[in-house]
Amino acid sequence: MANFSRTIRAVRMMKGVKQAEIADLLEVRQQSVSKLENGKTRISRAVADKIARYLGFSNSAEMETFYEKYVNKSQAEIDTMDESAPRK
Repeated sequence: MANFSRTIRAVRMMKGVKQAEIADLLEVRQQSVSKLENGKTRISRAVADKIARYLGFSNSAEMETFYEKYVNKSQAEIDTMDESAPRK
């Protein structure tokens, strides 16, 4: 679950879900969710699955697949465009 933090943050933001909502779901403070999303806290597969279900996925593996297929790919394309843009 080491890289899952970036997935949670990206998908949560895409879906318009606030950190406070995830905090309520997990019965923790919003600061704990922030630490999770910044990679300062690790979570179990069960907690990852709970978050994924809240965000509309069957489990964390499905959410990770979505991230890799759509979100991460889009970011890579943006990065490539930035690199090929003319410099001033």
